[in-house]
Amino acid sequence: MSEIENGTLGSPTHLVDDKSPSDEAREDVQRKDVAFSVYLQAQGQTISPEESYRVRRKIDLHLMPLMMVTGFLQYLDKSAMSYAVLYNIEEDLNMTGSQYSWASSLFYFGTLVWSYPSLLLLQRFPVGKYFSCQVLAWGVISFLMAATSNFSGLAALRFLLGAAESVQMPGFVIITSMYYTREEQPSRLLFWYATNGIAIIAGGLFAYGVGNINGTIPLWKYPFIICGALSTCWSIVLFFALPSNPATAWFLTKKERAIAINRVRSNQTGIENKTFRKEQAVEALMDPKVILSALSNGAGNLLSGITLFGGLVIRSFGFSTLQTTLLQCPTGLIEIVALIVFTAGATYIPNSRVILSIIATTIALVGTVMLYAVSLEHRWALIAGLWIMGGFMPSSFILGMGVTASNIAGHTKKVTAHGITFIFYAVGSKYFYYLASFAYPTTYISARMDFVDSSSRVSTGIVGPQLYTTAPYVQGRRANVIALVVCLILGILQLIYLIYENRKRRRFLELHPELQESDFHFQDLTDKENPFSTNKI
Repeated sequence: MSEIENGTLGSPTHLVDDKSPSDEAREDVQRKDVAFSVYLQAQGQTISPEESYRVRRKIDLHLMPLMMVTGFLQYLDKSAMSYAVLYNIEEDLNMTGSQYSWASSLFYFGTLVWSYPSLLLLQRFPVGKYFSCQVLAWGVISFLMAATSNFSGLAALRFLLGAAESVQMPGFVIITSMYYTREEQPSRLLFWYATNGIAIIAGGLFAYGVGNINGTIPLWKYPFIICGALSTCWSIVLFFALPSNPATAWFLTKKERAIAINRVRSNQTGIENKTFRKEQAVEALMDPKVILSALSNGAGNLLSGITLFGGLVIRSFGFSTLQTTLLQCPTGLIEIVALIVFTAGATYIPNSRVILSIIATTIALVGTVMLYAVSLEHRWALIAGLWIMGGFMPSSFILGMGVTASNIAGHTKKVTAHGITFIFYAVGSKYFYYLASFAYPTTYISARMDFVDSSSRVSTGIVGPQLYTTAPYVQGRRANVIALVVCLILGILQLIYLIYENRKRRRFLELHPELQESDFHFQDLTDKENPFSTNKI
């Protein structure tokens, strides 16, 4: 925090060199948040707790359903291939070897390439309109997957799907921070992120239902057709219903917009600014908070392959295809319960987010050890490990996102920080496959996850329980355990850094009692430029 050390923190003018009056006026306008004029008009007005509650409730009733349905559909679209693989998409598209895993990982290549450009476009254009166009894009792409006839076509569409869906999660984090106070954000992140758990349950039942269809087209096409149709129709609703920010929210009156903006002024993170500021992007790249969050996302998401391979893993334990679809449901139920418990703790226990994230990661680590250490004879213990790992890791992830959303200010910095974080998220997902291919030989992967038919497996020479006594198994177990241990270490480092930064900021304010917090509202200042922007831990 060099600004604190050299005494420049807390003065917005320290960012401006000698400029002409017109240049200063232009920069002053560009620096203002889109909500600044509404904030000025509302200054001096008294807002009662009842009015604040009424506006928050109105925002909840309009915004949360839109975000929840979108998150639900996004997860189904992303996971549709994991349902299709249970109904012979590999055989029909003549996929061989590791082509299924490559088709899966290409989704994250698309996310990797398009995450940051998509967030910059989200900053440049109206949020609601741009977001709905992305939903339309992923709906159409999902439709087209049902028409593919070979691996190349599927791979290309998976890449494009990852690009289209890359805006959903970081975009929703940014939208949540626009409307809610830092104390309210964990529970609102829960509302839309918990739909992943609901989608896991619904997806399992959906896949089970697909297995009972007696149609004329291959069963693997139905998940793509149905998910694509739902997302395409929903994008039309979203185009007209999703507002861009509180200052223009169609469902709020003029007075309610002012109340909505005043509610979040204490966040000291602003709402939105359409001007890209290079210095803020550079600051995000150098900020330890952003770096630690990004590294944690990448390490934790090394395990994300279970989203696509979970069904194959369960089936390899000796269950039928229809049984496998149902056995994926408990993961979603555990995820929902865990999210409720941990986000409630983060909401009602002050400065507990990072600690709760560490606890959730520790529990997920227990499940990971169970999944890779228990022998195949104890298949229910293996499935329990799978449920625990998949059910608790999302709580750690959502709490981490909440920490980033609450503590990063300056709109360009915020966009860049979330872009970096989700680039590492995509890299972690992509490198799951490299990690798997290094830790386990191709023959082991084929036998473990039932990628090929039994005759091909026999030719590999690695079958059954012997897989768990060979060196590759030890490597794989260690790799997954190490990934979560890294997350734990990064969480502890993040906790230490946030405490250190808050103490330094308090000392600075004690030395500068002349500074007034109201002078820093909606100035599009970063958290390092604004001395009143303390970290939520």
